[in-house]
Amino acid sequence: MVEPLTGHPAADRVTPDALVVEQDRGLVPLSTWVADAAAVAAGAGRLLQILTPSDSRITYPLELMLAEGGGQWIVRTGTDGFRDGFTGVPMGWTGTRFAPVDGPVPEVDTARDPAAGSLEVQVSTLHPAAAELEAAALELGATAFAVTTALTGADPTGWGTAEPATQPWSTREVTAFCRGRAPEPTSLVVVAGGPARRAVGRLQVRRVVSGVLEEVRMAGPAARTVGQDAIERLAQDVAATARSMLVAVHPLRADGARAAEPSPPAVPYGLLVGASVVGERGVEHARSVGSSVRLLAAGPGATACWCRLDGGPAAPFEQLSAVVEHFGLGGTRSPSF
Repeated sequence: MVEPLTGHPAADRVTPDALVVEQDRGLVPLSTWVADAAAVAAGAGRLLQILTPSDSRITYPLELMLAEGGGQWIVRTGTDGFRDGFTGVPMGWTGTRFAPVDGPVPEVDTARDPAAGSLEVQVSTLHPAAAELEAAALELGATAFAVTTALTGADPTGWGTAEPATQPWSTREVTAFCRGRAPEPTSLVVVAGGPARRAVGRLQVRRVVSGVLEEVRMAGPAARTVGQDAIERLAQDVAATARSMLVAVHPLRADGARAAEPSPPAVPYGLLVGASVVGERGVEHARSVGSSVRLLAAGPGATACWCRLDGGPAAPFEQLSAVVEHFGLGGTRSPSF
């Protein structure tokens, strides 16, 4: 193939097109070495390709990094075959990278029980410009705390810049770390729970024109293990601060990790539209979104809107699109999985 790369400890091969990292383990995390390899590849204009056995799983933080950073997950099949770990598309080595080749693509298993899949929560919170990162009053991490408590019944156990997240949970220390990196964006791993009910995900903080954007994405235990009342309480808990919260169920993920199989996207369960968005168009506009809407008190004179997407004649994806359009949540700030 190509000569081994000696300049980076995580890279097994480097070419003009790609940086290949081989991980021969059952569960592949977003380790410090892998995260650094991704940064090196991006800086050099190369594609990061993670190569694993076909029975390996990858963690949710690594999945997010690959999806958003232009990387790829390649799995070995048989003695000399390769596939894309997400889509199942056959891949072959070109001499400079793994690329698609002709061959059958495995079909998506549509018979999976959605309730057996992992709950996912995505929350976007916009702290106004007055709450700059330098301001002592700004505290980050409260949303991650609320989400992990709802999914696992326990507080977050740790945070860090990579996996394993070894720093004991502290909103004060998370805030101080992000403040120390400002104005650069910060991406942190958050973990919670134990073997029975585990959640893992990412907290991202970055400056935007209108303030400080805090985004939390967590993948938790199977949907059937989390009571509907816990999700309803979570919606109420973040109603006063969140711009939006999307709750969904991914059929293939389990406890924050996914296998190398083609999968349909996560099925949306509910969308919280925060008080700041509802206030832009008024409470009556929120009520008119449909019969599944529930208005939530979100502080003095403020109202948020919790929209369930698991009922009615339209499919959940169609209901989500209608709610997003109704409130004008399109664009880069639109909730999505």
